[in-house]
Amino acid sequence: MKNLFFLPAIVLFWVMLSIPVGTQAQDCNGYMLLTENAEYEILNYNQRNKLTGRVLYKVTDVRRDGNKSEATVHTQMYDEKGKMANEGSYQVGCESGSIWVDMRSLMNPDMMEAYKNMEIKMEGDHMDYPASLSPGQQLKDGSFTINVIDKGSGQNMSTITMQVTGRTVGNKESLEVPAGTYEGFKINQDMEVQTRAMGLKMPGTRMQTVEWFVPGTGWIKSETYRNGKLMAYSVLSKINK
Repeated sequence: MKNLFFLPAIVLFWVMLSIPVGTQAQDCNGYMLLTENAEYEILNYNQRNKLTGRVLYKVTDVRRDGNKSEATVHTQMYDEKGKMANEGSYQVGCESGSIWVDMRSLMNPDMMEAYKNMEIKMEGDHMDYPASLSPGQQLKDGSFTINVIDKGSGQNMSTITMQVTGRTVGNKESLEVPAGTYEGFKINQDMEVQTRAMGLKMPGTRMQTVEWFVPGTGWIKSETYRNGKLMAYSVLSKINK
């Protein structure tokens, strides 16, 4: 079975959102991921610093209504040889200066090919980012569930659940990535993926991620760990607006 979720790039889909330059601002202006035609490129590496692929993002269809804004983010995923492997899209939004991201952005589009003869039902939280961040701040947890159903019998074949917990804001740190040098907040969080197949609970997967994002720019780097060992990381390589 293919991986159902992007790792470590999954954290990008939440925090490549930029807080406005004035972190006390309570409107939705100035967010890069709510700027029409804004583009990002992310490079993904394994623990041995080998390039494993890249992802391109483009903001489309920005919709504004009073203090609320929503947008569609189109993604194109390329393998290490530069061949496009898949593409998809997800929703982001803002209300009164606080950002949310559709948790289906975590799903690997290859899953749709793997289960093309099945019915897929998805439900989950939005991942929230408040209008301002500070060291020690606890961010809201999130969960996401996928049910894979046989179209003929209507039987639930498997259920995949992802929990994101312990989202804690750390201090600002200076970090250099291909897109430049930034001062970014360090955010730690725990992730757990559980699968039930035909009613049987499979061994879960637990990971820890560290991510950095910059007020006024957004996400710049993430690292994924398992049992304290670095498994992979992603960095911001290009940004255009």
